Parts: sequence; C-alpha cells; structure tokens
Amino acid sequence: MSHDNSVLLRFSNRTGLFGLFLLTVTPVLAALMYCGDANERFSFLNHTLSELGRYDVSQWALLVNGGLFFGGLSLVASFATRLWLVRGVEFQAALYSAGIVLALAITAVGLFPVNVGSLHQHAMTTFYLMTPICALLYCVALWRDRSSRLGIAPATMAALLAISAFLDEHRDLMLMDRYGYGLFGEQRPTIWWPALEGWLLLASVGLWLFFTLGVIRRQQR
Repeated sequence: MSHDNSVLLRFSNRTGLFGLFLLTVTPVLAALMYCGDANERFSFLNHTLSELGRYDVSQWALLVNGGLFFGGLSLVASFATRLWLVRGVEFQAALYSAGIVLALAITAVGLFPVNVGSLHQHAMTTFYLMTPICALLYCVALWRDRSSRLGIAPATMAALLAISAFLDEHRDLMLMDRYGYGLFGEQRPTIWWPALEGWLLLASVGLWLFFTLGVIRRQQR
C-alpha cells in the first residue's frame, strides 16, 4: 500500500470511529438530563430516540441531533474515502456507496428531528431500508475476503430489526411528533417494544460498524 493510501485509510478509520463516538455518547448524555411531558425520566425501555431529539421537551435535544448530524457526516467522510481507495473494484464500491447512503440517512435524522414531521419519517424510513442492504453487502464482503467474521452477528441483528421496524403497521405513527405522549399520557408501559427495538437497532448498527473499522485497522497493519 502506498504512503498516500495508508494516510487516507487512517483518516477513514479515525473519522469513522469519531462518528461512532458521537452517535454513542450524545444520546446517553441527553438521556441523563431528560424530563418528559409527564415529568418522567428517560428510559431506553420505553422512550424512542426520536423523543430524545424532540425540541421543547428534551433539554439536550440539540446535543442528540447534533451528534446524529455530525456523526453521520463523519461516517459519510469515512465511507467516501474508502470508496475512493477501492475505485474500480465494483463490489466494494457498491458496499461503500450503500454505506454513504446509510450515513446520509443518519445525518438527515439529526437534521430533521421529530418536530419536523414528514421529513423525519422519510429519513428514518431510508435508514430502515438501507440497513439490511448494507448488512447483506457487508456479510458477503467478509465471506469473499475471508476476513474476521465477528461483525456478521451484529450486522444480521441490525438487518432483522430494521426489517421488523419497516414492516410495522404503525411505523409512520411512531415517527410522528408526540405520538408516544398521546398514546400513553402519564402511564407508559415499563417496556415498549418499538422503543426498545429502536435502541437495539442503533446499538447493533454501531457495533457492526465498529467491527468493520476494527477489521480495516487489522488489515492495515
């Protein structure tokens, strides 16, 4: 590998890891400060990421949405760099191109929070659709290249959760502003599956991308 390519590869790895850091840390910090419409504390078991990014209710909504926006852009930069490095290799180019679209969907979720309405729904729907596509391409790439396959489990989990969320008959309703509050009022169930499913999906995608960057770093050495 040439010196220029190794520099670009390190940039891709570090930019991607920084994006994952933003996507992981900002929701946790905002959750600690959250106080909802019914003065309830935030719970990952029955509150959605969309609620955490809702302005006028979530005290640190700007932090969450900023983390999604800049974290997504960081992943766009990481995947775009990898795309340039593998130019001419059709399958890998397709993998990283799909990764760019997935990262842009994450960016759009931060740019258009649930208060915006339909734009938020479109961004989340794109994220649901691109996740299984990227996961499939990623798993095939690992199989073809005989790389470490630790990332297959979270990629598969992310794909299944995304498909489940996309096929949910109440998907559009759950992405509407104040849906959770209008449904529950002051009494939320201890565990609300759509909310938990969303957090499990985000965690699976983050873990899968972390393994992806880890494999890249081992290959670099």
